[in-house]
Amino acid sequence: MTTTARPTTARGLTPATFHRFAAALEMFTWALLILGMILKYSGTTEALMPIAGGIHGFGFLTFIAITILLWVNNRWTVAQGIVGMGVSVIPFAAWPFTMWADRKGLLEGGWRFSDPADGPRTLPEKVLAQFVRHPGRSIAILLAVIAVVFTILVMMGPPYDPDAIAGSVS
Repeated sequence: MTTTARPTTARGLTPATFHRFAAALEMFTWALLILGMILKYSGTTEALMPIAGGIHGFGFLTFIAITILLWVNNRWTVAQGIVGMGVSVIPFAAWPFTMWADRKGLLEGGWRFSDPADGPRTLPEKVLAQFVRHPGRSIAILLAVIAVVFTILVMMGPPYDPDAIAGSVS
């Protein structure tokens, strides 16, 4: 089995490596969330749920953001991009999707717009160009945006209240 060299950023980060990181993070946070749910609904403890839910929410948003970057960078079709984001709501599906995408060549190549002569035309391409040309600053901004969205979602509360649903059924 031969591996092909992929162009990287100055820090050696390929699109494939970046997406694998996001998928592994998503998979780990799903495991933590499911463990928290098992402990809560088995009556053992609810202590892990706020922590696990928060970590999973952050991992989910990170995977979505990185998937959108790859969608723009590698010019995925709309269907590929939607499936890429959709797998994040299915436990442990992000990693198999990333491996499938890699086998299909959807993660091939390096980062577009690393050459300042390459001019982005659309808003998503302009965002990608900033990310590629200024990765440290862009990652910090991306994390800040994820933190703001995460905070707003936490303030809104869980997507549903399973205890209220269970109470209305009985």
